[in-house]
Amino acid sequence: MENIRLYIAILLGMIVKLMLKLCGKDATSAPGKIALKIYPRIIKEIDKRCKLKILISGTNGKTTTNNIINWLIADDRVVLSNLKGSNMANGIVSAFINNLRSNYDIACFEVDEGSLPIVTRYLKPDIFVTTNVFRDQLDRYGELDRVKDLILDHIGQALAIINADDPNLASFSGEKKVFYSVDENMFSRKTNVTLDSRFCPICNAKLEYSFYNVGHLGKYECSVCGYKNPESRFIITNIREDLTGFVFDFVDRETGINIENIRWKMGGVYNLYNVCAAISVAMLIGIEKERIKERIETFENKLGRLEKKEVGGKKVIISLVKNPIGMSETLSVISKDPDPKAIVFILNDNAADGRDISWIWDADFDILGRIENIKALYFGGKRKEDMALRVKYSEFVLSNFEFIDYKEDLNRVFELKDIEKVYILPTYTALFEVKKIVDVLSKRMG
Repeated sequence: MENIRLYIAILLGMIVKLMLKLCGKDATSAPGKIALKIYPRIIKEIDKRCKLKILISGTNGKTTTNNIINWLIADDRVVLSNLKGSNMANGIVSAFINNLRSNYDIACFEVDEGSLPIVTRYLKPDIFVTTNVFRDQLDRYGELDRVKDLILDHIGQALAIINADDPNLASFSGEKKVFYSVDENMFSRKTNVTLDSRFCPICNAKLEYSFYNVGHLGKYECSVCGYKNPESRFIITNIREDLTGFVFDFVDRETGINIENIRWKMGGVYNLYNVCAAISVAMLIGIEKERIKERIETFENKLGRLEKKEVGGKKVIISLVKNPIGMSETLSVISKDPDPKAIVFILNDNAADGRDISWIWDADFDILGRIENIKALYFGGKRKEDMALRVKYSEFVLSNFEFIDYKEDLNRVFELKDIEKVYILPTYTALFEVKKIVDVLSKRMG
């Protein structure tokens, strides 16, 4: 009976997949939703068919880290993964239905923090990668402690790869763990406006920082109980700026392996944490350092994480923003670009975005005042007026801007004569619509 329900679940999931593709839609969630209703234990079947299972969870960076890991390991292995960012249980089962095989060498899934209880009930990871814990979708997740517990309580018997620079995650008490970190660099700060976590997870005293890299990620110590960054096995160090991103060294302190002068074509110090976590996984499963260097240097990011496109001779950069840290760090990346530019903010409050948009008031919009050559500013989405109001109350002088219906009017942005780049900053539900619109415009306008 169990096998019959499994086969029916897979069959109906495949039918839904076919119907969606005939309609020109992505089958990243719906096939799994149908299959799970028919046979909730289908995730156990995924567990049985995969030799090595890797899960990635945390607030920011899951999709990028997952895509980098796949890029590093996939060529000579059969890998099952949810590369398009659908990271709830539905998306994981959909990935299985969309790439159906009797067995896989590796399963590598990013998992939404709220979906960890149902996923890890059936799928037991061998390696569990943590990225970070920031305030995100407070109406859904609650505050940091709940998110931290959701992640750390579901690592189970896996080898945990922990971000040592996040004081909440670094408090993980399990025995099977290794740490990774990003060294102090030219973009590190001695002070920070956007801090989601200020207190010691052990004694609740205020943490003292010698530097910050991203939000509360950095070098910290508690003057009361002595809690501080644990010693990292894996570290990105010797970080220099490059024309297109960074050059850095990656060091495995346990083995002494040093991969020097890796060229990474993405901006944002937060992305250094993603690539550090991914290389750590690759080292642990035996990928050769020469391959790691070559693959990292040829990685192209997609899915709206500083994704680059071109429309009508103008460069387009799409960057998902969904919480204070993400917004602040994206604006920081833009602030290093002197080229004439337009910026389009798109704010929705659909269920997948989070109904509570109060997070925009915690983001550091004062950075806008340090961005050169903003030739045009646009606000779109269901809560566009709220976003404009937030910018108005920053140090940036909001004078010339326009409200747009991004589904109808985005083409007008690319018709501007005096800009070279367009930065589009959408929340989650607008992201995929924006990508489709930009792809259509790219074909039409060249």
